[in-house]
Amino acid sequence: MPKTQRDAALRISDIEKAIGRIRLYTSGLDAAAFEASFITFDAVVMNIQVIGEAIANLPDDLKATVEPAPPWKQIVAVRNLVSHGYPDIDPDVIWTIATTRLDELEVAVDAMATALKAS
Repeated sequence: MPKTQRDAALRISDIEKAIGRIRLYTSGLDAAAFEASFITFDAVVMNIQVIGEAIANLPDDLKATVEPAPPWKQIVAVRNLVSHGYPDIDPDVIWTIATTRLDELEVAVDAMATALKAS
């Protein structure tokens, strides 16, 4: 497997693991409990950062294989916000990402993994 494909496969794996961790960390919580648990909040934010970093480094041609495409630029922008503007992070935004956006991303990641295996 060429290095770029190996790298993409590893990045896809990073995203899959981060999604799983976010789901694990938020399981059974509501928004108030999530916001009250700084440990959980920090863990979710870290995994959102991992997702954004991995997406930022995936080849554009691989991301183009996904239809409909998730908002790749917005996902990376959230990564940049949590990396550089940590004190300004809105817990409601993080909660919304953790509870409503992961399914769409997971479908996209599965499609990229399939496309990568086929190439």
